[in-house]
Amino acid sequence: MVEAASGTVTRRNAGHRGGSGGAKLEPMHPHQDPDLVLVESMLAPPQLDDARRSLAYWQRRQKALPFYQWRARQEAKDMAARWDARVRAAERVRFASSVAGRILAALGLSSLFTRRARPTERPFVSLAWALVPRPIKLITGAVLATWLIVLIASATLVAALIVRLA
Repeated sequence: MVEAASGTVTRRNAGHRGGSGGAKLEPMHPHQDPDLVLVESMLAPPQLDDARRSLAYWQRRQKALPFYQWRARQEAKDMAARWDARVRAAERVRFASSVAGRILAALGLSSLFTRRARPTERPFVSLAWALVPRPIKLITGAVLATWLIVLIASATLVAALIVRLA
């Protein structure tokens, strides 16, 4: 171990075979437990291309299995949902490490662009809905639910009147 000019403790890399022939100094992290580093690496999202390949595999498997193998199809559906979440996490990590992601994170807008639209949605509609504040979304949902209840009640009333008149 060597103390560098800046006062940080470093160690010499004995296996380094660089062009200069000298030993390379690497910073040591004395307070990091190797087990914690291993756990963090295992809990980190997978590489994006690996996650996409796994997601594609489980989606293909779900479609290819026959109807009577419902347990295997359910497992494939569950695994596809898990890998979809992992793909989203890997996309968030990749976006957060980009320049645009860092700028948007500094502005507090990064969560708007890390959400991935469903394939059936139009991108403009999903972006517009992401920009709507949460209280307005709740009010909109309440109005739609009330409208649906009134529609069902009126249809039931009309059906009851038809039955009474007949």
